[in-house]
Amino acid sequence: MVRVRVGTKELRFPEEEWEAHVSEGRVPPDALVFSLQVSDGLWPPAARLPLYDFFRRTGEADRREAGRDPGARPFADLLAIAFPRRGWSATELLLALNLLAAGALLLLWRDAYPRAIWALAWDLHELLVGRGNPIGVAATLFLHADLRHLGANLISLLPSAAFVEYLYGRRVLIVYLLGGLAGAAASFWLKGHGPLSIGASGAVYALMGAFGGFVLRHIGRLPRWHRWRARRIYLPGLLVVVLPSLLHADWRAHVGGLVAGLALGWWLPPHARGRAMLLRRRGEPAPERQGWSTTASPSSTSEASTRT
Repeated sequence: MVRVRVGTKELRFPEEEWEAHVSEGRVPPDALVFSLQVSDGLWPPAARLPLYDFFRRTGEADRREAGRDPGARPFADLLAIAFPRRGWSATELLLALNLLAAGALLLLWRDAYPRAIWALAWDLHELLVGRGNPIGVAATLFLHADLRHLGANLISLLPSAAFVEYLYGRRVLIVYLLGGLAGAAASFWLKGHGPLSIGASGAVYALMGAFGGFVLRHIGRLPRWHRWRARRIYLPGLLVVVLPSLLHADWRAHVGGLVAGLALGWWLPPHARGRAMLLRRRGEPAPERQGWSTTASPSSTSEASTRT
């Protein structure tokens, strides 16, 4: 364990993260550092430790090459993107659509909601099967079995949509809709009977997949210090979130949405913020130097197996 003291504040992290923390500029030169491996059990200033200057300057060079402020941190303005002071972000729009759909149906059906929602799922199945109308699938992306189902999906939707909006801008709406439709279609074709599965989790898995697709597609262009985070934090963290619930409830919709999200994350061009996280190719113009957020927020620019 590494202990870093700056005044009265102390930061602790595993010793294998030492290089990444220094490269990110999180360990100032005058900080006192204690570690059995890094500082031999003493409390020297960081600047006196072997390779400190090399790690720090390499991280700064990587960030300058990518056109960013060397002191900026990734996703530092994530909340400002997801919840802008003016206008609506795409993340807020997706949350609002799910809440409005649930609220309208609750006001309409009241105590009959649990029975009526499944009847609607059967009606949508008939609309798709009997009449060949794809709206039967599209409508399920904003329907939920009950308030618990709605809450669980929105808790997952919020961070997933925020990260994808940060990387892809308003294309997060494309990921949600196409990924959700892919999940609903996979559920319909693999299950082979009604009712249609309802819920946003197929679309949520698509958002998670899109984040993973971005990392996998561009990991070779991430700065070395950020590549370390991708391999040791982002991708393992994504697996920890995805795998425990992937086969829960309607696994067909989950898998379908995840696969579609991975494909979309690989294929869609990133927003300027996403491009700013990547090292430039030879001859490629430098992005605007505005830290990690290189453009204005979006507001300144414009029953068990059937539950997903």
